[in-house]
This record gives sequence, C-alpha cells and structure tokens, in this order.
Amino acid sequence: MTAGPHPPDPGPLVYVLVINWNGHAHLEECFTSLLESTYENVRFLLIDNASADDSVQFTEDRFGADPRVEILECPTNLGWSGGNNAGIEFARERHADYIFLLNNDTTIDSKCIEHLVHHAKQNPALGALAPKILMYDCPNILNSIGLQASRIGAAWDIGIGRLDAPEWNQEQDVLGVCGAACFLRVEALAKTGLLPEDFEIYLDDLDLCLRIWNAGYTIRTCPEAVVRHKFSASMGEGKRAQRKYYLNTRNRLRVVLRNYPASSALPIGWAYDMGELRAIGRALLNADFARIWAHKRSWLSGLLYLPTAMRERRRRKSLGIHTCRFWNLISKHDSFFPGTEFPQSGWYVSIVEQGKTLRPMSKHATFEHEGGPLHLELVNRYPTLPTLAVSIRSEGELVASLTSTEKPRATLDLPKSTLHFEADRILKTEDTGERVDIGGWFAIESQEEV
Repeated sequence: MTAGPHPPDPGPLVYVLVINWNGHAHLEECFTSLLESTYENVRFLLIDNASADDSVQFTEDRFGADPRVEILECPTNLGWSGGNNAGIEFARERHADYIFLLNNDTTIDSKCIEHLVHHAKQNPALGALAPKILMYDCPNILNSIGLQASRIGAAWDIGIGRLDAPEWNQEQDVLGVCGAACFLRVEALAKTGLLPEDFEIYLDDLDLCLRIWNAGYTIRTCPEAVVRHKFSASMGEGKRAQRKYYLNTRNRLRVVLRNYPASSALPIGWAYDMGELRAIGRALLNADFARIWAHKRSWLSGLLYLPTAMRERRRRKSLGIHTCRFWNLISKHDSFFPGTEFPQSGWYVSIVEQGKTLRPMSKHATFEHEGGPLHLELVNRYPTLPTLAVSIRSEGELVASLTSTEKPRATLDLPKSTLHFEADRILKTEDTGERVDIGGWFAIESQEEV
C-alpha cells in the first residue's frame, strides 16, 4: 500500500502575546491586523491583567470564533513583565518556537510575522529581532528600530523621531528590542530566563536583551517587518509622572548592577555619578523636588538591591552566560537620551530669527489658511547643503513651488483652505546638527501680520 503525500510543513509555531490592561479601545484594531497576517502557524494570545473594563468579553465576542485567538486571564494585575512572563509560560507549554511580545496599542503589517520567522529561521544565532516600529498617527516617522543604552543604564529607542528613509532598511546588530514589539526565540529564553518581574515596568526589555547577548545569541533589526504603535512621549501628570520617573531612575541602576562588567566598575561609577549630578542639577534649576527625591530613593533602592543583583550574577556565571558580549554596543558618548521632537501637523517648534518666526517642517505638513493673502518664504538656513524644494497644494491643486535658493518666496491669495506642503527631500540631523530631519524652514505671514 502506497503512503499518501506528507502534509506540508506548517513552519515554526509563533505565539503573539498581546498584553492588556483596560485596553478595550485598542483591541479591535490590534486583533484585526493580527488576523490578517499571512503567516499561518500562529496563535494570538490576549494576556489580560485583571482589567476592569470589558476587554475579555469583547475579545471573546468579536474574535473568539477564530481558533487562533486565545485568552489568558490573570487573577491580578501582574504588570508588564509579570503578565508577559505568564504568557511566555503558557506559550512554552504549547511548544511555541517563537514568541512575539506586542503592546495592545499596535497594529502589524500583514507580512510582519512572516518576515520575522524567515529571518529567524535563516540565522539560528538570532535570539531576538527588532521590527521597524512606526508612529501610528505619523507612519513616516520612526518609533524604534531597536534599543540603545548608555554606561549608566539609561536606554532609548534608536531612530525615534527620525523620518523613515532607505538607510533605516539596513539590517544591523542592536543592543535590544523595544518591548512594544519584541520577537523572541523560545530556545534563547530557556537559557536566559524570563523578564525581571521586580522591575515592575521600564527597562525590563533591555535587561532581557542583555542576557540574550550573553547567552551567545545576537539581536538584529528586521526592517521588512513593520509595526505601527500609538506611542505617547508624555510622562503623564502628577503622581503618575513622578512614579514613571522614579521607576526609570531606579531601574537604570538595576540594569547596571545586574548586567554591566565588574571590570569596568570605576569608569561606570564615575559616569553614573556625573549623570546623577547633571540630573539633580537640572531638577534644582526647575525646582522639581519630586525628581530630586526620586534620585535619592533610587540610591537607597540600589543599595538594598545589591544582594539580589549579586545572586543573579552568580546564577548567570554558573550557567556560563556572564560574559558581557553586549558591551561594545553600549553608547560611550551619551549618558541620557539625547532627545527628539515630534511634529504637530508636520511642523516642529518654531524659532524667532532676526525678528522673523521660522517654522521647521517635516517631509509633509499642513497649514490651516483662514483665507486672503498669504506670504510664504522658504528660508535657506543651510547654504552649504543641497537646495531644498517644497510644493504647496490646496484642494489637490498645485498653488506654489518654492526652492531655498532660486525661488524662495510666493504670495498666495486663496479662500479658506488647508494647504499641504511636501518637501522633495530631507536634510538629516547628521548634516544640520538639528534634533530632527528637516524638509524646510518657512516664514508664513498673513496679510494682517505684515
């Protein structure tokens, strides 16, 4: 009797873990995008951290008919790390090969998981992959292509605030992966352990990634895999902002104590002290005594945490994952995030130069014109750099084309309308010294302002 054909290989099993706490408002878009994924051998797990809204019931009613959708209800709010750890254990019990940690306020491209799996299969040494995360409301602006960190444990997203461009599509090694969208090899987690739950939130993703490097794996970008994230740069207000600042400050020191090389303790300690002095100096100038108190609390917490960090170091040494293979990827220049800026309607914060208000634009910008004469000038602030050209449209019709050299000015007389500005190119921060990529600087004056 002749055996029938073998069924096609379904490929590695991927579990997408969507961490959620009172996030009903995000779940429709998130799960809709997940279910449109082209990769077939995948499960989508909602990890609900004891939400008080109807997140669980909504997911069951809206998506429960799809056998790929599963729900894990945590009895209490376990936090970001604790909830994801519960999901990781759930996925490992079901023999997952890869785990994709995903915030509930994200959507993914239909081929995102397919690209991640392809890259991971091609290179068994990859312990984690960083997809390209774009801003949800401004998908031409980057949120993250990975994590960078300093000698004092401060971390930030690589590329954040920059305009997406071909150079960001080059694969590269990165120190870590942003926890909003983090693709992990289960085999690597078996060696490294899971997320540090005593961090509560913030920098726990970095701590895990440093252990992945030390376990002998690499971490790279996967720019073909695209995620959109409803990123918020706000610290919030009041006690919430104070707590977020404290946890970030406290966990910076924990990252150092748990992971950084003891052989570099003196230069690390010096850099840490200088960083703390700078941060406290800024807080004093701003009379922000809550931040000063946060730093003092973090020092005490660090002393109390030292025995825990030493036990963790001994554990890793016993497992042979204590060599700091990541150290060459640590930034030796910046102690803290150098900062960025996000445009509003495509415009960055204006400046006044020689009595004239100048507005820097991104690649695209819109301007609400109230009607009547409008004077536009594309100001050439970088005479040694290539000429910029910007087209302006109203109701889809081209009303002006300006260049920063030959034709920098135009006067328009238009009814009330929305004007759309589009730069033909951008000048990068590496060339201008600005914090953001610039499509042009405009002086815009209505008749009443002239």
